[in-house]
Amino acid sequence: MKVALLEDDLAQAKLLTQWLSEAGYEVFHRDTVSGFKSMLTEQPVDMAVLDWQLPDSSGVDALQWIRSQYETRLPVIFSTQRDSEEDVVAALKAGADDYMIKPPRQAELLARLAAVGRRAGLDRLNSPNLSLAHIEIDQEAQRVLVHGEEVKLTRKDFLLTCCVIKNQGKLLSREYLLKEVWGVNADLNTRTVDMHISRMRRNLQLDPSCGYAIKTVYQHGYRLEKVED
Repeated sequence: MKVALLEDDLAQAKLLTQWLSEAGYEVFHRDTVSGFKSMLTEQPVDMAVLDWQLPDSSGVDALQWIRSQYETRLPVIFSTQRDSEEDVVAALKAGADDYMIKPPRQAELLARLAAVGRRAGLDRLNSPNLSLAHIEIDQEAQRVLVHGEEVKLTRKDFLLTCCVIKNQGKLLSREYLLKEVWGVNADLNTRTVDMHISRMRRNLQLDPSCGYAIKTVYQHGYRLEKVED
């Protein structure tokens, strides 16, 4: 699972990154709110750990931005020295899922991350099976069913399908999809992604009539969204 870490104390960031990496998380760290926001427009994550006081803004500002950008609710934990009741309440009212007082303790941090992840349903990401509306995916068998009928996909189309469905509600840049599906050094034009997304819509019958659609985000990429009636 991918964790975004916003922390300007580099020693603290190094320690948290070590703990999270040892527990199997992939960590993406930034030390300013502006850098954090920029990172999240390119790198989808599954949860975030925020400090409160940053050089250019606050963790609350970062949290409010997250809540305005993500269609699905990204789990967020504060890890900060601010220990007043007013600060805790302010963070929770702004949309934080949990709040920890520094210095952090390794076992507690990991337990809290696991707990907010369970509440957000992130444990399904580790399941070999994925589902969305009329689509069922067996990742181990690399098998896709659409309305109960098996659909044959190429290896790249299958990987793209899994990536997009796992990241429902998140903005996925073309560059990110190239990296995740074709490899870090994929020497391909981003038009390749557009072609495969078009084929994915057609093969999986993803359109507003099924309640979900892949929205094209101008000059950036794509987002799988739930379509409201």
